[in-house]
Amino acid sequence: MLHSYFKIRDPWNFKPHQFEIGTPFIRSSFHDNHFFLKLYELRKDDFSDFYDFHLRHYLQNASGIESDFHSYVSDIVSTRIAQLKLIDPFSRKALRTKQQTERLRTFQTFLHSIDKWSSSQTLEAVIAENNKEIVGLKEQIIKLKDELEALRRYEAKTKIDIRDKHLPTFVHLIHQLQKLMLPDERRLFNFQEQSAWYKLVSKYFTHDRKPIPIETARNYFPVHKEKTSKEIEVPEHSRLFKIILTSSEPGC
Repeated sequence: MLHSYFKIRDPWNFKPHQFEIGTPFIRSSFHDNHFFLKLYELRKDDFSDFYDFHLRHYLQNASGIESDFHSYVSDIVSTRIAQLKLIDPFSRKALRTKQQTERLRTFQTFLHSIDKWSSSQTLEAVIAENNKEIVGLKEQIIKLKDELEALRRYEAKTKIDIRDKHLPTFVHLIHQLQKLMLPDERRLFNFQEQSAWYKLVSKYFTHDRKPIPIETARNYFPVHKEKTSKEIEVPEHSRLFKIILTSSEPGC
């Protein structure tokens, strides 16, 4: 059984390690109190070495792990701060109590900085953090639901079916639409990429009552004008229709 979480100085040892705790004459069972008494004497810069010194002792003499040690130290520090808060602020101990509380809070901040297990957080703090995250997730869910509902407004109940073997024919019509010029020599459709066109084909049309894979639709609309191995070119026998300008007068 572990005698103490902390390294206790040996009796009659008048040259102990600077971080050992206890008295030179007798071994007290109030190890936590001696831990705090030593802590009050240290500079802030010594906190890390002080903590590591006792952590090594704990790991070498106990079957526990670092998170257990951190949890124990965090717990006794929080408890001692709570105890000091009960001291009458008008008593003779008030000034010393304030100094000790400030030192403990500084050490508590150090414990927070090395806390990889959330062991230094109080239960209330953990619950508050979890609740904050839950609220954020709920807000995100509501936002996503609204976005989904907005998208569903544009969903068609049924798709338009292209007769069998005439997908290339339909694609050829779209290719012509892309090139249509208005009488004032502007393009009828203003677009920068091909993605809207092939996604339109895949999303709202079927071919012989079968879905049109987006990869297939994309290959009819290559990004670059250079031919690629995946590009599908509309054959001459499928180019059945020709779109022409019926009037050269604007507004007709």
